[in-house]
Amino acid sequence: MDCREFRRNHVAFVDDLLPGIDLVRMQRHLLECERCAHHDTLVRRALLVVRNIPDIEPSPDFSERLQARIQSMKNEAPIADRGLFRSHPGAFVALATSVVAAGMLAFTVTQHASPTPRDLVMPPVVASLPTIESDPFSSSIAPSAMVATASTGIGVWPAVLAAEQAPLHFAAGELRLVNYTGR
Repeated sequence: MDCREFRRNHVAFVDDLLPGIDLVRMQRHLLECERCAHHDTLVRRALLVVRNIPDIEPSPDFSERLQARIQSMKNEAPIADRGLFRSHPGAFVALATSVVAAGMLAFTVTQHASPTPRDLVMPPVVASLPTIESDPFSSSIAPSAMVATASTGIGVWPAVLAAEQAPLHFAAGELRLVNYTGR
């Protein structure tokens, strides 16, 4: 398990919603990765603090004061009529400055980026074939002509190794045609 997968599944891990095998993988990753263990500790401590906060109870006259404030706000001008830039002239300056800064940043980034991607050039590699010995029985590895293949294409090495260790007359036995249809 890598850290990205751990963080993606961490909420389910804390809530104990993962299947058993994933739970074990998460626990094992906690033991191996110090960074994720620290993250898990921070999350669990924050949850503990939130769960232990006492319930907030408003004062008895809270509802009446809230209703009075809402009524007083209805009598004032709506927010759309007030105008953000008329009531806060510094907000317009801050907005204009941030737009200019964002434009300059975008221009700088596009100027330093290369217009065309460069080709990846790898160093040349020299490959050579190994030499094959002339006597097929002298080598510890059978040549490809000696290997019988199963229907799946997997080499049948035990038969080749047994034939290599057997006496020559066993390996050089004659072939007979046999009919297996029972006729």
